[in-house]
Amino acid sequence: MLNLATVIIPCFNVGKYITECLESVKEQDCVHKTLVVDNNSQDDTIAQVKAWQQKHPNFPLALLHEKNQGAPAARNAALSFVETKWVQFLDADDLLLPNKISDQINLYPNADVICGGAYFRFLDGTEETAAPEENIPIALIKGNAGNTCSNLFSALSLKTIQGWDETLKSSQEYDLMFRLWKAGASFSIDSTPRALIRQRVHGQISTSNRQENLKRYLKLREQMLQEFKERGVLNNQEVKICLQQIFDSLRILAKSDLSYAIKLHSRIYPKTFQPSVNATNSQLYIQAYKLFGFRLAEKIKKWVTNCFYK
Repeated sequence: MLNLATVIIPCFNVGKYITECLESVKEQDCVHKTLVVDNNSQDDTIAQVKAWQQKHPNFPLALLHEKNQGAPAARNAALSFVETKWVQFLDADDLLLPNKISDQINLYPNADVICGGAYFRFLDGTEETAAPEENIPIALIKGNAGNTCSNLFSALSLKTIQGWDETLKSSQEYDLMFRLWKAGASFSIDSTPRALIRQRVHGQISTSNRQENLKRYLKLREQMLQEFKERGVLNNQEVKICLQQIFDSLRILAKSDLSYAIKLHSRIYPKTFQPSVNATNSQLYIQAYKLFGFRLAEKIKKWVTNCFYK
């Protein structure tokens, strides 16, 4: 079982995609079993899976059902059936490139988490390539430590931290990797793109949901930064990089919930912090921040926007 993996695919209304997804798994050469977990689909997802099984009766695939809604619950339901050393999570609308799993196992047999590169295909058909950041703490802060489907995990490390947090509505994969890091898991970087992550049209996300997602994102980054600083794994320059990354997201939150953003800013940022000019922060904003601080700088920005950009 050392060189074998179990593929876990949570499914919710993915009848349009699941067949192609399973075909990409069939092209892998070290899959012990594939666990497809239906998560209360209302379309023809189950019918598509069963039809694929009939065409490939010798392929080791099991169809499970999880009533608790959400991909984390579906993934956790399958974890208890895993007997292999490795686990490959795969979203039903994404694809594994040929030999993805075996190449990563052969390259990094002793890792607990292999952070992999991927191709991202957008709705208009354009693609871009993403490779993980080499520095794992910074990669976790930036959200650049691979993707659920491009990464590969050791089953033991996942079971040690009791898998995915089913209470989270967003930021689940980086919460998982952060908890793995805290538990002492070893991370390796595979920059070669070995998965195709496809953007698809989802239901409209309300403004309130976007705001709550951003709050969860920032809360997790605050926890990460505190942990990294306490363990002394970041030098001064790396701390500054992390603070800048969080600051840019904090400014986005300030547009919809300034009071919450102010509270976060007061907890995270030392008085000596000075943001850098970038696509988020103009030179004028930086000057306002230096003179008046975060709260007034944001209020001035809002006033200027309301006056001149309506």
